[in-house]
Amino acid sequence: MSLVSWQTNQRVSGTRQRGHTKCLIPKLPTYGARAPLPHETTRRIRTKAIEVEGDDTADIVKDVPKPAAPAVSVETVKAALLDTITGTDRGLEARSEVRAEINELINQLEVQGGQGADAASADFGGTWELLYSNASDLIALLAVSKLPLPIKIGPITQTINIATSTVENSVQLELPLVMTSLSTVSTYDIASPKRLQFRVQRGILHTPSIEGNLELPASVTIMGQTIDLGPLRETLAPLTRGAASLAASASDLLGQAPNLEVPLQTQTWQLTTYLDPSLRVTRGDGGAVYVFKRAAPPATRTK
Repeated sequence: MSLVSWQTNQRVSGTRQRGHTKCLIPKLPTYGARAPLPHETTRRIRTKAIEVEGDDTADIVKDVPKPAAPAVSVETVKAALLDTITGTDRGLEARSEVRAEINELINQLEVQGGQGADAASADFGGTWELLYSNASDLIALLAVSKLPLPIKIGPITQTINIATSTVENSVQLELPLVMTSLSTVSTYDIASPKRLQFRVQRGILHTPSIEGNLELPASVTIMGQTIDLGPLRETLAPLTRGAASLAASASDLLGQAPNLEVPLQTQTWQLTTYLDPSLRVTRGDGGAVYVFKRAAPPATRTK
């Protein structure tokens, strides 16, 4: 060994000894385990970096399969929609949370079954009765039944005649002993398989019919007490028959009078978003949505 090598080893050895004697080891809590001694070898912990392409933490784990959402059939969504609509009085008495639920079910129905909504379909024609709507004009019309007036809003229907490309929207009005209806008649053009463009031509006040049924019920219940009306019915039977005969004569006389028609010139559109043989969903201006049920067989198509 040369002199230079011996001096170098002595300096390194001295440095290690001096560093060893001056090193202070802080006292750490052991929690039942001893602290490592100075002469023990320190373990090396290796870490592996994971490259993340985006800010979403879901990108870190890419190989974990996501559970698939259970498939819900169109018939299940349709049944849930009809059940939720029940009791809303065609949308008049639907609370905000019920409207939100109906909108969600309609969206699901349109996504899953909207492919069959086509104005050229044989299911498109016929008479459809309104089940639900959020349109402000219809809600205002339905609210008339809640006013202290002797008038009731009956069925609201839409009759589509494919052969003549016409649509008649009708509202039935029921008054004491009198029944009539208001209608609008429009022609339509098929702008796309789902979209119709309407041209409203006229409004119609149909000739009223007189209802002559004045027959009393057999009994009534007032404040928990049942009252038998049998004797009173027998007493008023001649009057009831006379009123029925008079009403029939008046109805025949009114039936000869023509309907009152008023010309109209407006345009609107309608988008059919779901269609099957018994249910139809359409959308219109201002986010209005309409749910119809089949009220009559579809009109036959003429070639």
